[in-house]
Amino acid sequence: MSTPLKKVVDDQLAASGMAAEQLDAADATYVAAGVKSVLSNLKARRAWENHIGAILTHKQAVDATGWSKQALSQAVRDNRILRLAAADGTIGYWSGGLTDTAPHVPILGIKDVLKAWAHADVVSWTIASWMSTRQPELGDRTPRQALLDGDTADVVRLARQASERLAS
Repeated sequence: MSTPLKKVVDDQLAASGMAAEQLDAADATYVAAGVKSVLSNLKARRAWENHIGAILTHKQAVDATGWSKQALSQAVRDNRILRLAAADGTIGYWSGGLTDTAPHVPILGIKDVLKAWAHADVVSWTIASWMSTRQPELGDRTPRQALLDGDTADVVRLARQASERLAS
């Protein structure tokens, strides 16, 4: 076991008031199932991050933007940041909707693009994927890159078209 992982396990055992020596075979089977689930979720998260970029935790999003927790929640409601819900119930935030330099703020036009998707019954992961996928209509750029290049109207139009196709 790697040193950082061993430390996590040791810390969690200590926090629970248990020691490894106290665990029996049934406990080990139960823990193994939990570890398998965590590793499966980690594998999925890494695959998504390879495609859409970093997925920020709530704390990371607050730290990156300098917003309060309430301001972050309001930004989600206002379509200024994309909230991602994982299958295990954890919440993350798509970093691609923010500028690359600190303090990170929503990229120009992201609100209009996210609003264009609002009527489509799609999960936010679909939107993050679309925003991170090269589109021939945008000169083989991603919608995110096209927004950064100032082509907001083209991205909004394309987002409306894509969301309408998925909504029908």
